[in-house]
Amino acid sequence: MDIQLAPERILALDERVAFDEIRQRAMDRRTSAFGGGLGGFLQRAKPEEVTLQQTQRRLEPMWHVRCSARYVYERTREYTVVASGPEVKQVEVNGAMYPVADAGRQFRLPIREHCKEEFTLEHYTDGVTGNYVADGTAVTSGSSTEIGDLATLTADGTLLIPPEHRASFVIRKLIAEMMKPVQADVVSEEALSLERTDLYYRPIYGFEFFWTTKGKTGVVEIDAVTGQVRQAASLASGKGMITRDALFDLGADAAGLLIPGGSIAVKVAKVALDRASSQG
Repeated sequence: MDIQLAPERILALDERVAFDEIRQRAMDRRTSAFGGGLGGFLQRAKPEEVTLQQTQRRLEPMWHVRCSARYVYERTREYTVVASGPEVKQVEVNGAMYPVADAGRQFRLPIREHCKEEFTLEHYTDGVTGNYVADGTAVTSGSSTEIGDLATLTADGTLLIPPEHRASFVIRKLIAEMMKPVQADVVSEEALSLERTDLYYRPIYGFEFFWTTKGKTGVVEIDAVTGQVRQAASLASGKGMITRDALFDLGADAAGLLIPGGSIAVKVAKVALDRASSQG
């Protein structure tokens, strides 16, 4: 098994919407920050009753992993071939004679199949929830900046959200989908290439508003990449800094990569450990 691992990268997605526009969108939506339903309809805040209390910029994690596999192998099979007419009783192929069965007027021809399979899968995974990110392709198609030191992301007071699900989790899911039994007599080539192991950080702005006449607090969030607006119960809270080594734990968490029948996953973990040892 030939295994190639992609470089482990951390990238910050560049903002596509200017902050002034983001802030204006939040102000335009400030009355919608206090819930919906019948109660919200009957007691809707007036713009002059709502004040902006604080603004937060945070970075949310998203994994992008892509893997390709290649299998080259051979196997012996028998093909069922229909004879040209009812009068045919035997067929000679390369000096060998094959009887034609009365039922169906067929004969069975042993052959050697030379096979090649190549396929690629990729996942965009929310680093906090572990769910699939539907707009991952569109979001990552824009510009981004590779990050060497995570501390630089928080230098301006930005809140960095660490992923609850790390590299081993997303790689394990991807490999589980890639693995398939190969029906072969001889396997001449078996290769697995992890082409992407990228952790993207996505900029989100949160605006906390206060409804002065009701004493209520509400939050409007805006994605600085897509411009999408949503409501939130509160601003996000910090969870502490995480190290780069802990994020890319593919080798360190090798036990978590064990999939029933998944020898490929074990080999991937070993390659990761060997690479980490050589770099240390």
